[in-house]
Amino acid sequence: MKNILSAAGAILLVTVSALAQNAPPNFSGNWTLDLAKSDFGPAPPPDSVVMTIDHKEPTLKSTTVQKSSQGDATNDSTITTDGKENVNKLRAAGIDQDVKSKSKWSGTKLTTERVMEIQGMSIGMNDAWELSADGKVLTIVRQINTPQGDFSTTMLFNKK
Repeated sequence: MKNILSAAGAILLVTVSALAQNAPPNFSGNWTLDLAKSDFGPAPPPDSVVMTIDHKEPTLKSTTVQKSSQGDATNDSTITTDGKENVNKLRAAGIDQDVKSKSKWSGTKLTTERVMEIQGMSIGMNDAWELSADGKVLTIVRQINTPQGDFSTTMLFNKK
């Protein structure tokens, strides 16, 4: 009987451990852009970016404050990780733009596809968010698709 209980306990521990490893990460926290470790490709880097994220699966709410030579912008967004369409406002360089997005999990990465129309042009942004094993570094790889050409950026954020 002891052997059966020990075996059942071991199986339960392995199952719980496997489920915990496959659980989506929680991005909640205050995050500051690490300019030295980020790559903006041909785009000019901002002076600073701070994100505050409240993540209660399947809803992720964020406030992003960006300072740059083009001006300062604060953006609030709410997305869901269930693949359903979300619409948020994007404020940048004096423009207030509706942005449609769909987000879903790909393993432990959160992927978001965004489409917006700016001055008659369709711009696509595809993000992949990934949290480091210790939960202290958030990496966002963004593929930007424009009529003038495509490029990617990598932004690393440190948890405060």
